[in-house]
Amino acid sequence: MEYKLLAIDVDDTLLSDELVLSSRVKNKIRKAVEANVLVTIATGRMYSSALPYAKQLELGLPLITYNGALIKEAISGEVIDHQPIPVELAQEIGALADREDWHLNLYINDKLYVTKSGPTVEKYEEISGMRATLVEEEITDFLVQSPTKLLIIGSSPAQTEGILTRISDEFGDDLSITQSKSTFVEIMQQDVSKGVALKHLAKKFDIKRNEVIAIGDSLNDLEMIEYAGLGVAVANGADELKERSDYVTESNEEDGVAGVIDKFIL
Repeated sequence: MEYKLLAIDVDDTLLSDELVLSSRVKNKIRKAVEANVLVTIATGRMYSSALPYAKQLELGLPLITYNGALIKEAISGEVIDHQPIPVELAQEIGALADREDWHLNLYINDKLYVTKSGPTVEKYEEISGMRATLVEEEITDFLVQSPTKLLIIGSSPAQTEGILTRISDEFGDDLSITQSKSTFVEIMQQDVSKGVALKHLAKKFDIKRNEVIAIGDSLNDLEMIEYAGLGVAVANGADELKERSDYVTESNEEDGVAGVIDKFIL
């Protein structure tokens, strides 16, 4: 099979545990581009957080960000598609998070807002490379514009599992809810996913489903792994993702992305 489109998750897939792009991964991605394969990033990150890595890799395609809620050109900055959360639903979740004393991240106009300060915010800023603005007013008063995404950060995997269950039970019919890291509950507009966004890009470039490779590590990658002709999980990925993928490559620390490119493209 000749593959024409490659979509790669960022954290724990493309990047090492130290948030670094290895020289081997960069070299193999450039060789894939030279072989006329279209390469893009598909991430839960903000566009502005993902863009520096796209620039390092010299990628010119639209980037799939916020788990597919925003598809935006890497070079021109043109918005291809944006599916924000309805403001009324965002306010309901914001009020619930406030009552339950959950840490809530809000993403509006590609800016990061948080409802709490402290080590959790500092760690998130370190991972994302973004600075957060603390919301000091009532969250329902602050939320007058539809956010691109909401993120609830649990204090532990066990607490996060409970949050995920509750949010899914209360809002699962109206919103897309998934998990990225063990303490991250990701909330987007209904029917938003990396898989839907990847299908959108494939159609834009007239590429068939069986000509697409997607690589990821977590449950927010599941839809794109299942959409792609070749869905790949890294060895450090979630068990459910590995079980439902077509192929399991080496871990992010072992340059698993480079291994996929070597085996299936080069």
